[in-house]
Amino acid sequence: MDQTEAVHPAPWAESEGIRLLQGVATAMVRLAEATGTESLSRPYPEEAQQALNDIALACLLLKADPPESLPELIDWAAHRPIDKWTFTLPADAIRPGSLLLDKATRRPAQLCYEWAVDAEESTALSERPFMGTAATRCREEDYPEAYQAFRSLLIRRPVLTHRDLVTLPGADDGLLGPLGELLHDIYQPAPASYLDRDRRIYTACGRCRTLLHPTTEGGLWCERRSCQDRDSVRPGREFRADDDGGVHLLIGPLRQWVAAPGILEERLASRLVKSGADVELWPDYGAYGVRVSLADGTTLAVEHKDWTSPALLGRRAAPPLSGPPYDRCFWVIPAARVREQPNYRAVFERYRRAGSPDLISDRELVDTVRKAAGTGPSGLDTTSDEPAEGLF
Repeated sequence: MDQTEAVHPAPWAESEGIRLLQGVATAMVRLAEATGTESLSRPYPEEAQQALNDIALACLLLKADPPESLPELIDWAAHRPIDKWTFTLPADAIRPGSLLLDKATRRPAQLCYEWAVDAEESTALSERPFMGTAATRCREEDYPEAYQAFRSLLIRRPVLTHRDLVTLPGADDGLLGPLGELLHDIYQPAPASYLDRDRRIYTACGRCRTLLHPTTEGGLWCERRSCQDRDSVRPGREFRADDDGGVHLLIGPLRQWVAAPGILEERLASRLVKSGADVELWPDYGAYGVRVSLADGTTLAVEHKDWTSPALLGRRAAPPLSGPPYDRCFWVIPAARVREQPNYRAVFERYRRAGSPDLISDRELVDTVRKAAGTGPSGLDTTSDEPAEGLF
């Protein structure tokens, strides 16, 4: 079997439930990116109206009560677990109790983004158009430093003021080079739904630096799964709504698919260096996440992933199409995901393509580096589901 031949179970492609769920997830992401689901107005976005029509028709065919309006469909997404919806899905496609929207904010949960980007026509919801443009421009000008600076900016500063947008391209000796003008495309005015209207303040997360969303209970919510898993959200820098020309937020696809994994990749790279490896982040203009050179001469291509759904992650698993050569390729997940879902790797294996990267935890990768450097006892185990403490 060659590397492009799918080994997905047949029911996935044949399931009407898959198409319906992808459509609803896409609609929820579109609504959230446009105006926030709390401020709906007619006419509805095309994706939202289509999702409502499709779900209503499916319910009628199954003799079930359909959502009668888009606000009611949003209520389903925020309160009704997916496994309680009327359509059926392939085994292990979702975990029981999973929701598409956060209950307190009606913002898309990480799972919602994952289902939206799984849709066939998901390019507009992915990072590829923007990062592809950045890589092409830097490659044409032989300017890898600009690509590294650009990627680091998206990870470390998902929130910028208007003054930042104007001054950053010329700062640091123009390190952003040909990419400075892209900032105005990828940083958009912060949605009003993130604003504390009484104080006229936007609050950034003290961990990942993206904006925190006020909840209906008066709290703050972070869209990053890793921040939610902590004991509580930690507020960080505050931005006055009218300071420095206004507040701008990195667009959703780049927050979700570049900034979020980038934080994990930078931390993992630091840990690997301390464990005895030579590490290069985003080699060959982002061909893959981390190139790891071990003390025994082995070279690894590594992508850090923190997906809620192992089935969706498995469907997307593929080796790098370009970049520096390597001996083995791995997709790395936080060890906490294995503790949370003991069958995570088994589900990933069921849905991944032949020839795609193996899946290991961050702890296992660090242990492998330490073993190669002669500083640790543990080796690589790509099959064990034994829980281990996470790196971060």
